[in-house]
Amino acid sequence: MTGEQHVSTQPPPRKRRRAKVACGPCRDRKRKCDGRHPCGTCTQFEYECHYHYAASSPRARNGLLPVTVFPQRQRRRVTPEEESSSLDEPVGVAEDDHHAASASASASRRGRRAPPDTTQSHLQSVEANSGAAFVRRLGLKIDPSNAPRLRLFGWNTGERLAGCPPGTARPITSILSYATMMRLARMYFDTVAIVYGFIDQAAFYERLGDRWDRGPAVGVDDYDQVICGVAALGLHFSPAPPPSSSSTMEPDLVESAKVILERNTVLQQQPTIDTVAGWILRVAYLRMTSTPHVTWLASCSLMHVVEAAGIHREEETSPSSRRSIFDERELTTSGEVIDVDTRRRLWAMAQHLNIWASFDLGRTKITLPNATTQPLATMAGDPTTELLGLMPLTEVLDPNQTRSAEDLESDLSQLLDRTFYEPPVVMGQINLVLCIYRRLRSQRSSMLSRHVGKILSLARRAMDAARTMVDRHWPWHHAANIPFQVVCLLLAVDSPASLAMMGEALAVLRRVRDTWSSPAMHEAYDTAYLLVRLHQRRKDEDARVLRAALDFQAPAAPPPLSARDEDGVDLGGLQQTPGPTMFSVESLGLDDLFTSVPGLREFDLDQFLVEYNTLNPQDLGNFGTQL
Repeated sequence: MTGEQHVSTQPPPRKRRRAKVACGPCRDRKRKCDGRHPCGTCTQFEYECHYHYAASSPRARNGLLPVTVFPQRQRRRVTPEEESSSLDEPVGVAEDDHHAASASASASRRGRRAPPDTTQSHLQSVEANSGAAFVRRLGLKIDPSNAPRLRLFGWNTGERLAGCPPGTARPITSILSYATMMRLARMYFDTVAIVYGFIDQAAFYERLGDRWDRGPAVGVDDYDQVICGVAALGLHFSPAPPPSSSSTMEPDLVESAKVILERNTVLQQQPTIDTVAGWILRVAYLRMTSTPHVTWLASCSLMHVVEAAGIHREEETSPSSRRSIFDERELTTSGEVIDVDTRRRLWAMAQHLNIWASFDLGRTKITLPNATTQPLATMAGDPTTELLGLMPLTEVLDPNQTRSAEDLESDLSQLLDRTFYEPPVVMGQINLVLCIYRRLRSQRSSMLSRHVGKILSLARRAMDAARTMVDRHWPWHHAANIPFQVVCLLLAVDSPASLAMMGEALAVLRRVRDTWSSPAMHEAYDTAYLLVRLHQRRKDEDARVLRAALDFQAPAAPPPLSARDEDGVDLGGLQQTPGPTMFSVESLGLDDLFTSVPGLREFDLDQFLVEYNTLNPQDLGNFGTQL
């Protein structure tokens, strides 16, 4: 080698260039930003590209960019693979809700940013709590090209007032007759109040009679907010068909209750029990008949009304235990006396409606950190206390709280050991079980395998409860939601036991669709059917691949033996003497294979697959050495 210095003709390696300023979405998702407006990442995934600059920033002073910029959204079809990679953001349900999610994200950026691991765990919990995100991920896993879009399928039996004209606020006595009101009240207390029992029945009928005695001369009465809510739910559970475009009774009932509730919420410094009860009735009605977004907004208003009324603050036994002078205001300004049982029922009902609406949508629930009202104790024979008694296990699923796999497994075990009989309570139990199941699955917990049998057993009882609701014409929201979620559960478990239940689950969902034949129910059934068909197609493709692998390994046919005539003359071919047959596993049938391979019958393939599917990715490399 000569002493001359070797000069490379290759250009020096390029250093990684970073944009000096990254947009908000790229900073939150820790993605590379090119600094343009809109940047390439936001254009690709249809994010709202915007930049934040302080007032003293040179770019802000020079007017190069405003403090917050929201460009016109560029419409482009996002591929399933791109959407799968971008599902780490809070779950939205419809495309119309994207702006609300962006605004919420912008507000959260103004606070302290959580560490990356905490943020990832939070988003993982948000997605696991939502059935919509679970369905989307399940579809992407089965077939990314044909997966259903991110949407709450089977949220309820359908939008009841979709084709009706807007209602008009009127006194209750001018909307319907006393006889009709009594019939609807009996329907309410015989169906809804069994599980949503927070109104004293005797007191209600007494005040109802007094309201009709005073007639329409008094105008709109404050108790109309409760009467209208009871009547609307009674109509919903009546066997009569939904209101037509010419019907005005139910829209007027809903609008009258809404107007009174909003007026009292503004005018009353401390809302009364009637106002709180009216809000609960309204949110319950919306949960069964309206859209997820409207329900969630109303449930948030309900929680604020509960706080203003002091329902969340159970009176302490000693005045010295009060920690704030605001507690004294809540306990003295109201002239009403709230017994402990009523207070706890109202508080638990409000929490129940708000928490599950926020979980389903992936939105923030309203948390009152200074609440002292105790959970409702479960009483035998009272389905309301059985359902609301599940609230302690529901509250801890808040994505803002850390919940380990061991804690979730303990909650799941405790929940599966309980037995309920009232159909809506069974539905509430399986709904909570499915949520915990999704949380454990998102954490790839190996503890799930020991509970799968009980979960499937509870799912079968939930299908019986759904059939009962159809037979009794009880349009509870879970009559539509749970059968759809059970179909997704069976596909996710993907075992012989779960797939054997698929026919029953689809049949139940079809009965619900045919009973309340709404566009939402048809969409839910069609989506479930699509998921099953995609799963079947993937199974068929896997079977063809395995069949091809076995056919490739099959032994070749032996050459034909030489044939001779009676005189021993060779008619063609070579004379072969049959020798000893060598053992060939490819030539054995399945029964012969079990006989030839000792210990194969003791091998539990289902258990092997369950444990394999629950392993962490970092454990897969060592899994083969553990067999």
